[in-house]
Amino acid sequence: MRQFNNMNKMRKNPHSTATFNYTGIGVLNVFLLAAVIFLAMYFVVVSNVTTSSDYKVGLLNEELSGLEEVNGLLTAQKLSVENSSAIRNFAHNRQMVEAKYVTHIFESGEVALQR
Repeated sequence: MRQFNNMNKMRKNPHSTATFNYTGIGVLNVFLLAAVIFLAMYFVVVSNVTTSSDYKVGLLNEELSGLEEVNGLLTAQKLSVENSSAIRNFAHNRQMVEAKYVTHIFESGEVALQR
């Protein structure tokens, strides 16, 4: 009944203002709610970043495995082209001779002097 009387008093006086009494528990609850919301958003962002980086790593691993396969095929092709008899025939047809007793002038070995 008391609550009903208070409502009637508020209706009679439309200019009355309600006052809010903030207690320590209420303020603590608001801060805890804000902390929970912040931590939930942080969790979502961090888990999204982790998932996207794992996806990128997976894509790069797939690309690496494909490149390793191509590298193996190219190495096999190189070995078939570079057999010793083919090189000897190439050098013989172009009248090449083996360089013996070569002294390098520079350490890089790009320039040689034959004795």
